[in-house]
Amino acid sequence: MADDALAFDTVDVRPDTVPPHVDPERVVDYDYMNPPGMEDGDYYRGIKRLHQGPDILWTPHHGGHWVATRFDDVKWMQETWQLFSSHEIGVPVGRSPYMPLITDDPPDHSRYRAALNPFFTKRRAEEEYQPRVRRIIAGLLEELRPKGKAEWVSEFSFVGPLRIFWDFVDLPYDKREQFLGWGRAMFGLGGLEARLKAHAEMSAYIGELLDQRLDGDSDDIFTAISNWRHNKRYEKREELIGMAELVFVGGQDTVASQFGFAMQRLAERPELQQRLKDDPAVIPAAVEEFLRRHGLTHTSRLIKEDVTRKGATMKAGEMIMGVTGLSGLDERMYPDTFTVDFDREACPHNTLGNGAHKCVGAPLGRMEMRVMLEEVAKRMPIVRLDPDQPAPRAAPAPVLGLRNLHLSWEV
Repeated sequence: MADDALAFDTVDVRPDTVPPHVDPERVVDYDYMNPPGMEDGDYYRGIKRLHQGPDILWTPHHGGHWVATRFDDVKWMQETWQLFSSHEIGVPVGRSPYMPLITDDPPDHSRYRAALNPFFTKRRAEEEYQPRVRRIIAGLLEELRPKGKAEWVSEFSFVGPLRIFWDFVDLPYDKREQFLGWGRAMFGLGGLEARLKAHAEMSAYIGELLDQRLDGDSDDIFTAISNWRHNKRYEKREELIGMAELVFVGGQDTVASQFGFAMQRLAERPELQQRLKDDPAVIPAAVEEFLRRHGLTHTSRLIKEDVTRKGATMKAGEMIMGVTGLSGLDERMYPDTFTVDFDREACPHNTLGNGAHKCVGAPLGRMEMRVMLEEVAKRMPIVRLDPDQPAPRAAPAPVLGLRNLHLSWEV
């Protein structure tokens, strides 16, 4: 399809739904939970059409908000906390749970990050967590390989990160179905009502768990969070619940999504799988390329003071959303953006955040991705999209993922 056929049309809307300072040429019909172009299930190709318009757009959906579509603008808003507050991290406003540290600006952000940082160092990820992650992923692959086919999302992408997480925080395996259900709902697969119900149940469970681990001598992260209430900087119980929820959710949905999208791209191009088998040294570069190709989140921020950028006049109190999935597809930064290229010249991406809010779990997430690719290359035959099953479909959600990924291979 030609690029000019992909452009979003500007949209005529009631004047009272668009602030008077917004240029009508910047107004687009863009609902991040149901964007035009999703008919074929490819979220990224659907949203890429936004690049045919101004770099910074306005949509009347979800209460009205700005949309940053380019690498430099997403990076700017993610790292400039002085202008863009994390006190609101979703649209519409008021829907996002309180999760220190991602819902706080410096200096409060720093005190929460200090509590979590020791558990997510690169050294700890590699020396302590990596052997356990490898054991879990290898075990799952050995279970799947004799079957010759799998629905990868439900049988691997969800299950692997959850098992890793249970081991990481010492949670009971007999509650796996409950945790899986929460994970699917928080992942956005059941709609807003299911997501809110799962969040309420998860919060109650986490509160009880933290009380049980108070003053415990275990070295797990939930015990450390529970004991945060003894810290002189502790203020309220909601801090504990929010930090624990962030760990509970953050280590599951993002990794599950990356596992799914990476396997989709590998299944589409078997030569990439052969490259991983023949040249394992390329796997760290492959991890970064998959992260670049699959930005998952919509970084929403509350604008703290009036600011103009690229001709867009944004007012204090309005919301702006940076689409990391578009940031990684910016042809000004990356030639041939849709193509996964393990030999692409190294360049930065915004997928894991920037500045003060750079993902605290980045070393752990990168390690899990690397181990997954290493073990798939070592243990699995060449996998392909199953021609007898539905094609992969993305699931628009606060954290983008796949609804399904049917794969097959020779046994």
